[in-house]
This record gives sequence, C-alpha cells and structure tokens, in this order.
Amino acid sequence: MIQIPLFQVVAVLGVVGLIPAQSSMQAKFGRFLRGAASVAQAGHRLHCAPVVVQPRVPHYAPVPHCQPAPRGHWETVQEQVMVPGFWQEQHVPPTYGWILQSCGHQVWGVIDAGGCRQVWIPARWETRCRQVWVSC
Repeated sequence: MIQIPLFQVVAVLGVVGLIPAQSSMQAKFGRFLRGAASVAQAGHRLHCAPVVVQPRVPHYAPVPHCQPAPRGHWETVQEQVMVPGFWQEQHVPPTYGWILQSCGHQVWGVIDAGGCRQVWIPARWETRCRQVWVSC
C-alpha cells in the first residue's frame, strides 16, 4: 500500500482552503498516485469534500508471444516497364578542324563552338527487377 506523507495532504487541504468558493484542486504525488479535493461555499459555512486519493496503475504494453518465422522465400521478378520520353540537356564539346580561308590557305580552328543543347529522348521499354516474398 502506498502511504502519503501527512504534510502533503495538509498542504493540499491548506491550499484548497485559500481558494475562492466552488473550487477544486488536483495533485500528483509521485509517479503513480494522484489526489483531488473540492470546496463549495454555501452562505457562511465552508463545505469541504473529502480528499480522494486514487492510485494510478501504469499501463504497460503486453509482452508479445514468440511467433514462428514466416515460411517462404524471396524471388526475383523481371517486369517490362514503359519509360516515357523526355527532354535531356547534353553538353556538346567544341569541334576543331581545318578551315579553308578565302585566300586559299588552310588554318586549324574551331568549326563548332559546342555548348549545351536540348535532346529529345524517345519513350522506351525497360526491364526492371524487383524482389517479392513468396509464401510456402
């Protein structure tokens, strides 16, 4: 049985006595015990309800029972998936080569400066693998 120190009960009743008419107070004593008191004033008399102390039982989750391991195995499944087309930005390096000038001389230089360009990648079928659990 849980015992409440007398000074804690007196302190709760003392505080409740200072509270205005028709009031109540609740308190927790430790981890698993709580109490409540209420005061109602009628006319010149003070009516005190008894202090109610309720032990609080902690709620613990039930211990799971051991269950047998599931029977089965993993299998690899291959699926054909349609991947939609999309635009892709590609880097094009500069192209160098011989350039024929108007006077007939050949010089080595940049033919195409390169840079980035948008390229359309068409829709295509892909084979994708995934693992699935097969029960026995």
